[in-house]
Amino acid sequence: MNIWKRNKVINSLASARNKFLNAKNIFYYYKHTTQNIMTKNIILFSLLLFTSIFTNCKGQENLTAKSLGEESLRLEDFDFNTKLSTLLPESSKSKKYHGYYEVKNELIEVDTVSEITYDGNKKVRIDYRQRSYSSRDTMAKFCEFEFNAINLATDLNGKIILIHAMMDKTDLKQSKDLIAILDKKYGKSKKSENTFFANNFDIYTWHLKDRIIRYSLVFDKEENVVYLEVDENNKKIDRIDTKNEHFKGYFYIIKAEDKDKVFGKDKSGDLVYLE
Repeated sequence: MNIWKRNKVINSLASARNKFLNAKNIFYYYKHTTQNIMTKNIILFSLLLFTSIFTNCKGQENLTAKSLGEESLRLEDFDFNTKLSTLLPESSKSKKYHGYYEVKNELIEVDTVSEITYDGNKKVRIDYRQRSYSSRDTMAKFCEFEFNAINLATDLNGKIILIHAMMDKTDLKQSKDLIAILDKKYGKSKKSENTFFANNFDIYTWHLKDRIIRYSLVFDKEENVVYLEVDENNKKIDRIDTKNEHFKGYFYIIKAEDKDKVFGKDKSGDLVYLE
């Protein structure tokens, strides 16, 4: 092979090598650029999702409360100046049962709480307790978290001093998400533990200037629950012994200046998990 032909072959090989390296660099750039874009998009989506939830929480401050029969009560930044008659209007009083309100086919009982003193019984507050509930009903909300039962308490002058709501079924992940949003909104919570009838449960507390917020996570073994199956064809009712163990969430908002009317006083119903 003469010198001219040899140089031509060498130049051809060098040109092919350079094209291969350029193609490889372009592929490397495209691959890593695509991966970076996908990573950024995933991070951005996660941030937008959390921001959306948190924005929905912060966006409730100016909402006007409506009756519990019309709309689920918004718990974030609840206004303690809300009148009881707004949430439980005269029209919702039960015509069948004295001392009860009827909301979404559920009964709310009115009960005066007293404490024993040297001078006899002293009235402390008035409780409005939801006596039954359905897992299909949403009585209250905090952000996107739904609660199936709502309870209230007022002082003796009818001013609201306590709101507490119950989530019929939850799990550890959902509770952690709720606590994370509460921490973001109100500051880091203080965690404590308590026991009620040999059932240990965790309590998370947030102290604000005008209110105290608590969330109790309780494991329900359904020891006192009976499931019945109705057979309409054979006209019989069968008992189902299967238990559906799960967590329940109890959410409390206490007016700070009236905390002495709540803490350390007689409790029943959902209030047994307050402290």
